[in-house]
Amino acid sequence: MSKAKLQHVTLVGHMGSGKSTIGPLLGSLMDFGHVDLDVVIANRAGRSIGVIFEEKGEKVFRDLEEQALKSKISSLDPLVISTGGGIVERTSNRKLLKEESLVVWLRADIEALVKRVSRHSLRPLLKGKDPLEVLTQLDEERASLYEDLADIEIDTSNMKPSNVSELLFDSLKSHLGVENE
Repeated sequence: MSKAKLQHVTLVGHMGSGKSTIGPLLGSLMDFGHVDLDVVIANRAGRSIGVIFEEKGEKVFRDLEEQALKSKISSLDPLVISTGGGIVERTSNRKLLKEESLVVWLRADIEALVKRVSRHSLRPLLKGKDPLEVLTQLDEERASLYEDLADIEIDTSNMKPSNVSELLFDSLKSHLGVENE
C-alpha cells in the first residue's frame, strides 16, 4: 500500500478486543510500522503498566498515555498504533486521533471480551474485580466514544486475528480508494 496516500491507522476498543494482536499483523500487511502505546509507556517508565497504576495511579498513567500518543502520532512515517482501551476518555486524545489518524474500532461482545481477558489477570483495571462487571461498566462509559471516533468498525467477537487483519486491510483499501502497488 502506498505510504504517501495514507495516514496513521489507530486501533481503539476495549481490553481484549485484539488491538495488540491485530496491530502488528495489520502493520505487516500494510508495510507500516506498528507501535503498541502500552509497550511505549512501559519502556519509557521502566516499569509495567500494572506497576505504574499501583505506584502512581490511573491519572499519571493517562498522562503518560497522552504523551506517548502525541509522540507516536507525530511520526512522519505512517504507523499502525494499538492504543489502550481508555485512550478515548480524554477529549484531547480523541481530537488528536480524529485529526491525525484513521480510527478503527475493534469491537467485540462482552462475553468474548471476558473470555479473552480472563486469560490475562495482569490487567490493572481488573485487579481483584469481576471481569464481566468491569467490562460491562466500561462498555457503558466508552462504547459511544469509540463509535463517535471510529472511521471503520469491525466486530472481532468470533474471528481469528489473522482474519480480522485481512478483512481490515481490505476495508482500508476500499475505504481510502487505495490499490496495492
